[in-house]
Amino acid sequence: MEVEVRRRPVRYARLEIKPDGRVVVTAPEGFDVEAFLRKHERWLRNRLAELEEVRKEAGRGFPLLGKFYELKLDNVGTLELEEERLVLPKERERARSALKGLLRDKLSPKIAFYSILMGVSPGKIYIRNQRTKWASCSGRGNLSFNLRLVALPEDLIGYVVIHELAHLRHLNHSREFWALVGRFYPDYERARRKLRRWWGIIEVNEGWRWLEGRE
Repeated sequence: MEVEVRRRPVRYARLEIKPDGRVVVTAPEGFDVEAFLRKHERWLRNRLAELEEVRKEAGRGFPLLGKFYELKLDNVGTLELEEERLVLPKERERARSALKGLLRDKLSPKIAFYSILMGVSPGKIYIRNQRTKWASCSGRGNLSFNLRLVALPEDLIGYVVIHELAHLRHLNHSREFWALVGRFYPDYERARRKLRRWWGIIEVNEGWRWLEGRE
């Protein structure tokens, strides 16, 4: 396996696996990296095997609303969805705009529905091209959703909506927060695992790499 060692003035060593399969160890000077890797070898092998499965799934096509489509870029004004093919504008910004419109159509009724059930009132709603989070909630009650959500099955989009609306009551991840999430989405632990897998799929998917300017 390819291992990159980063020497930093950190207190504890940290082990990461990047979407491209690189293993990154961040450790202080003098730290025994080889022993550290031997200690975590089984975990590393398992994670790399999982990553290979994710890469295979990402190769099935462009993920949209939980399904995979053959992606074609063409001179179209908005997205065109056929049985097995997705046509997007070949201009990247127009493609993003088309997908944002689709995602907003999916988010709006879910936000309205769960806001009433949960007794909360969100502020402004944004859809952004974020690189680290599925969504976020500001101290002012504004919600920002990642365009990547449009790749997910609608059930998982619903979970992310519930998660962010719960932050309007608890701007943390306390027991009270998770209890509130669990009232409206009991199987949230499974949803979180699925989200991690979908994030990996999007990271290595060629269509999404183009869409986000990561070719």
